[in-house]
Amino acid sequence: MNKFFIKPLRQRLATLFISRSDIDRWVKDWNFFFILGMGRSGTSFMADFLDHASGAHVFHEPVLEDFYAHARAHYDSLEARRYIQGFRRTEIYTRMRNFPSGIYGETNSLLRCHAEALAVTFPQSTILHIVRDGRDVVRSQVSRGTLTLHNPFSMSMHPTATDPWKEKWPGMDRFARLCWFWQEENRRLRLATKQTFQFEKILAGYDYFAEQVLQPCGIHIEKKEWEATIKTPRNVSKEFTMPKWDQWTAQQQQTFREICGAEMEKCGYDF
Repeated sequence: MNKFFIKPLRQRLATLFISRSDIDRWVKDWNFFFILGMGRSGTSFMADFLDHASGAHVFHEPVLEDFYAHARAHYDSLEARRYIQGFRRTEIYTRMRNFPSGIYGETNSLLRCHAEALAVTFPQSTILHIVRDGRDVVRSQVSRGTLTLHNPFSMSMHPTATDPWKEKWPGMDRFARLCWFWQEENRRLRLATKQTFQFEKILAGYDYFAEQVLQPCGIHIEKKEWEATIKTPRNVSKEFTMPKWDQWTAQQQQTFREICGAEMEKCGYDF
């Protein structure tokens, strides 16, 4: 009750009677970056890690109303822009206005349909797309109840009228729908941001991390801190109801290839 009603209401009330001119002046003194990706793709890990950078304030999904906003933005790009330019921009200001100016960052899986709206609202910001191997994401989501009543916000996701998978949707099982979910959300982000980096490579090499994340975001983290951090994974799924890729059935592998294969390759995976 508190998490999905009381707290969002309080966040809304805090934005009332805020002057737009005050926000405009405040924004000029800050630098912004937004790292967007699908759930189970490392956004929580990245926020915790990047928040250690000097002069940076980095948050992971700080606004609970984003859960509702994502579902609306999935079907309506104008709604996405209204949300970011209206409430969301004001909310950032009310939360940060008493801090010394610096770098504001979010790593957020809930704003993945808002990339274009963020670029318009914060034109000087850096917006990046974090992607994780779809085979690992789908496996994790199968185990976590995505597209079931255990995750009711995801239940509203289905292909839009122009999506080529719309006609097939009624006959698709949950596994196939999760495959569609991964490819659709990452396709949107890849096209909207035009700056995609792989979560696996962030953990594999500091130089890649520095080039793809630190430099675009204007922050610095020492290599020794990166080395210490990658040894402590965050928000890891502890139990899986689905095995790894090499133990999937032939039908599951074929379904994944058919739905996700092209997007996997476009996101840089050797598939």
